[in-house]
Amino acid sequence: MYLPLFILGIVLATASCKKDETPDRDKFLGAYTVVETCGSGNDSYDITIIESGTAENAVIIVNLYDFGAQISATVSGNNITIPSSTTGGITYSGNGTISGNTLTVTFTVSDGSASDNCTATCTRK
Repeated sequence: MYLPLFILGIVLATASCKKDETPDRDKFLGAYTVVETCGSGNDSYDITIIESGTAENAVIIVNLYDFGAQISATVSGNNITIPSSTTGGITYSGNGTISGNTLTVTFTVSDGSASDNCTATCTRK
């Protein structure tokens, strides 16, 4: 009689335990060396991706397009999304994926009169 209650107690205790999961954004955080190919030409520079305090899946990309701006983005799994937002008169939007230590981001920048389409291959330092 007590055995079924004991088993039920173990099942309920196990079901209520929550597995600690690392947020998806953690795999994106860090410093990267960037090789960028754009319609306007090619460039090399560094970016840093840091946590944003707005949400667990939010990050900030510092220095995308080598302008020094801080661009908000969200992550889900191995994907990163830069929603259309304007910083310093420049509008950024795009998306990308991470695989191991390589983050590839396709994005567009626009100053209102001209746009530049780019692909950045970012290698973690």
